[in-house]
Formats: sequence, C-alpha cells, structure tokens
Amino acid sequence: MLYDKFLLKIFVEVTNLQGIGAILKKEREAKKITLEQVEEATKIRRKYLDAIENEKFEVLPGEVYVKGFVATYLKYLGIKDRPDVVEILKPKAPPVDISEQIAAAEQIHEAQASRKLQRSDKKNKKKEVFEEPPLTKNTKMILFISIAAILVLFVLQGVYSAGQPNPNENPQQNLAGEQQGEGTGNEDVPAPAVPPEPEYEGLEMTLEILDLNPNKTDKSWMKVTADGQAVEYNLTEGQTQQVQAAEQIDLHLGNAGVVKVTLNGKELGTLGAQGKVVKQSFNVSDDLSAYIADGQ
Repeated sequence: MLYDKFLLKIFVEVTNLQGIGAILKKEREAKKITLEQVEEATKIRRKYLDAIENEKFEVLPGEVYVKGFVATYLKYLGIKDRPDVVEILKPKAPPVDISEQIAAAEQIHEAQASRKLQRSDKKNKKKEVFEEPPLTKNTKMILFISIAAILVLFVLQGVYSAGQPNPNENPQQNLAGEQQGEGTGNEDVPAPAVPPEPEYEGLEMTLEILDLNPNKTDKSWMKVTADGQAVEYNLTEGQTQQVQAAEQIDLHLGNAGVVKVTLNGKELGTLGAQGKVVKQSFNVSDDLSAYIADGQ
C-alpha cells in the first residue's frame, strides 16, 4: 500500500497535476453543476471527485484511476483541449532526486514483501507442527494386509470353536436331552377338533327317493304340510324335495320305505317299510333322537 501511494505521488509530480483540481472546480461552479450531477453522469464516486478538485490524489485507488478519472472529468466539462489544461497535463522533466525516491519506494516494497513472506513461513511451520506426516502407499498397503489377516484369524477361530464339544457339559445330559427331544412315539396325540354342529332356526327337511329295487323304479306320493301350508309331490328314485318350516312339518307318505328323511342335518332314515303309508309330525321343540330310533 505504501509503495503504491509513493508511486502515485511520483506520478503526480511528473505529470504536474498541481492546479488541475482548481480548474475543474472553477469550471464546474461556473456552469452551476453540482458534484451529484457529475457523479451521475460520469459514474465516478463523489468522494473521488472531491479528492480530485482538492488535489488529494492519494485518496484514489491508484495511478490508472487518477489518469482515467481526471480525463473523464475534463471531457464531461468540455475543457480537455483547453490550452491551460493541455499545459498542465504535459509531462515535465522529473526532479533531480527522482532516482532516490524510486529507490526508497523499492526498498519499502521489498520490506513489505519480506514481511509477507515471513508471516507465510510462520503459518506453514505451525501447520507442519500440528499435521501428521502422510502415509505412503506402501505403509497403507501393509496396514490393510495386517488388518485383513487379523480378521481372518478371528473368523477361523470362531469356526473351529463352534465345532468343538464343550468340556463343561455332561455327555449323558446331552444324550438324554437329544432322546427327550426325539420323543418315544407314545406321546398323546391331540384329537382333531370336532366342528360345531350348525344351528337351525326352525325346521329344515330333505326328502329323498332311494333306489332299492333294481327291477323297478321306486317312487312315492307324499303330502307335506309346513306350518299349515300343504303341498303334494310325486317323486321317483334319485329325486329330492326340500321343506322348511318355522314350527312344524306334517308328513303323509304313500311308500314310506323308499323315502329317506333328513331333518336339520340329521339323517332319520326311512319312517316305515316299503309300500307302507306313514303319517308323522315334526315340531321344532321335539327331540330328534326319538325319530332316529324309530326310523332305524
């Protein structure tokens, strides 16, 4: 930073910009232009415009900016080619001691660079103290092989131990346990569950004509009265008739010996001999076991 400002000072002295600020300010005020208007038109920040008018060139970022900002300001005011301005901007012979000034500036620059280098070396040394040396490729390979070998040994030892008998165990106890696990075959086998009998609401009857005589067709006339509603049927062997009633069924069979009766899922068989006429009533409150005994 000091080196740059020193070079800027030399540049100002060589170009002899002394007096340019007063000319710019006087021309701007004569034209009644504010610094805000100049800033908006030239896009040069106001603090730099104020520094140029007061010839505080060290405020500007550098030599290039001094040249550019002054030229832009002069062009905006329209006085860039005015004789007095051209005379000021004409390069002058450098002062006698300019070489000494440049040498001093170079010494300052070298001192700044040396300080930066020393700070960088200190940072690098600190990093070297705290950082561990990196592993080489061979070291990584040896470490990987060692870990893999240890893991293989652990696995093999576990497999071998699993196949060896435990010395603390009694062989007789193991044999007894195995025999107990195998079983003697005399264990009680649970009986299969008996499904519950279906529940019927009322009476459900099936009448089926049996094939008992191979030389003739078995058949029967029947009259069925369900809860007072009577219906007559003439059925032959192989035919069935379903009957339902809420309270009572009355049967009148013309050939009871060939009619198989099933009531609420229970087979009652035939109610009489072949050729015999039978009348039988069934009530919802009756015990079906009595009918089974009679039928058989």
